[in-house]
Amino acid sequence: MKRIFLLTLAVLMGAMTLAQNQPDAEYKLIRRSYKTNSDGSMDINFRKEIKLIRNRAITAYADKGETFITFNPQFETLTINECYTIMADGTKVETPENAFVLQLPSECADCGRLNGIREMAIVHTALEYNCMIVLDYTIHRNSSLLVERFNFKQDCPVQRYEVRYADGHTQVETNITQTVDDPYMPTKKDYDVEFQLGEKPTYVAEKRLDRAFNLLKELKKNDAKEYVTAIRDWVVDNVKLNPVDLRHVNYAMTPATEVFLSNCGTSLDKTGLLAALLNEAGFKATIVDNSMNVFGDRPLEVEVTIQNNTYRISATQKGELMTEQNKADAAAVAAAPIYVERELEWKPDTLADGFVRITLPTEKSSLNINPAYLTTGRTSDVQAAITSEFYHYTMDLPKGAKLIGGEVNIEYTKYDLGSINIKIKQKGRRLLVTRQLQLRKALITKQDYRNFRQLMIDWNSHKELLFSL
Repeated sequence: MKRIFLLTLAVLMGAMTLAQNQPDAEYKLIRRSYKTNSDGSMDINFRKEIKLIRNRAITAYADKGETFITFNPQFETLTINECYTIMADGTKVETPENAFVLQLPSECADCGRLNGIREMAIVHTALEYNCMIVLDYTIHRNSSLLVERFNFKQDCPVQRYEVRYADGHTQVETNITQTVDDPYMPTKKDYDVEFQLGEKPTYVAEKRLDRAFNLLKELKKNDAKEYVTAIRDWVVDNVKLNPVDLRHVNYAMTPATEVFLSNCGTSLDKTGLLAALLNEAGFKATIVDNSMNVFGDRPLEVEVTIQNNTYRISATQKGELMTEQNKADAAAVAAAPIYVERELEWKPDTLADGFVRITLPTEKSSLNINPAYLTTGRTSDVQAAITSEFYHYTMDLPKGAKLIGGEVNIEYTKYDLGSINIKIKQKGRRLLVTRQLQLRKALITKQDYRNFRQLMIDWNSHKELLFSL
């Protein structure tokens, strides 16, 4: 009987493991096609064929049973070419008319100027295990400008991904594994795609904003840097950021007065408003003339000079105003070795039965890895950071305090990956703690993963010390 139970348990566990390793869905095909027309307009065609495998991909909370397409009818036209479901038995079910719902995107609901943007919500029908959703649509843009940025990887595997570029060539990637929800996943450029059609716009800061006279009077500071910071913080806090893709406003910047009166805008709009406010306040502000910031990873910035120092500031993020040299210096300090030697005070947390707990300080480290994410079966690389950290703590203990568990002594070197040294001991009424870590690699590959995982487990251990009184 026991053998039958164990065999049944093994079969069930095997089935659970298989289910966990099975993806929720799989894209058989994703295709993007771009065409520029002689009149300056363009057509973008998108096609997806996705097979739903597990219940998670079918139920209402999953994102595979619905598709949302955002466009701006003022200069974009959406055409649904094909939309149907092929059921497991091969039956083709066309998506009914009432499954297409034209609505206002939620991010545009509180910004009247962007109420013209629309979102087509498509509720796919006839969903079941092993069915196939097919959707093909085209967006016609009466615009010569488009910036595309995407990654071939999806949250489920992709058998074939095609990109047909406007110049006629086609890029094909096959058997793409799914992305992993992992905060330590390195940024890989292998599957990144970024290209531009048309000329990049330039943005010029407005010199006046009369409407802001009373506001600037309220924000006025005697110190120029504090005044600029106050204006920047007001824009960040009080002007709602609309995250709509800039393509849907054709990369246009709204006049500062309109943004000021509506209290909402895109990242471009907020940048233009910040520059105009600073100029109205008597500073000389310009919009940084590098389109890389518009279409790259850094947001568009405003450049302003204060007491012969030049600062670049964002209209969407707070923080200390720093010159480019200050930023470089701060980055250098962050990357420098950490050395801390400190006398700690006896300030324990009281536990039950005469026990107390001392938690060692959380220092500012360049390496914050939670070992819980480092599973034994991990196959992807880990993005870490090269670091050298040394901490030495001492503490006077009260009479009768005794360290539970005795001394701790962890010390080893993992070849060229790094080393660790943790020593904790009680010497009479004196506590001595040494914690030292060196990591020589920022990218942890499969070859080093096992040793790295052990380093992180040990490094995150023994941070809470128990004492009896």
